Amino acid sequence: MDIFVGNLPGKTSVLDLRKLIGHMRKARYRIFHRRHKDGQTCCYGHAIINGSQAAGEIIARLNGYVYQGSQLRVRPLRDRSEFNERRIKKAFCRDWNGVNRRRGERRTGRS
Repeated sequence: MDIFVGNLPGKTSVLDLRKLIGHMRKARYRIFHRRHKDGQTCCYGHAIINGSQAAGEIIARLNGYVYQGSQLRVRPLRDRSEFNERRIKKAFCRDWNGVNRRRGERRTGRS
């Protein structure tokens, strides 16, 4: 099961995430750092763990946990295609022009 760990401090490493979640033999960990335009760093991580029961225990233990001054948000990792219809495979077959475009993306013809 894939776990999303959000709101990590900016200087968190993979080893810190491994210590936080706990050493598991076949687990894999990744950390992503993203720098915003205003200079702040956004840090989040993914952990891939075998067994949904162990993952559920980790989510219950770490969600809301304060780690180095940041309150963690831990949840199962969801595929982005569930939230954005343009990312799903069938969406590429649709015509996204005219009425099918979202209101904010419609071209008004004005310059």
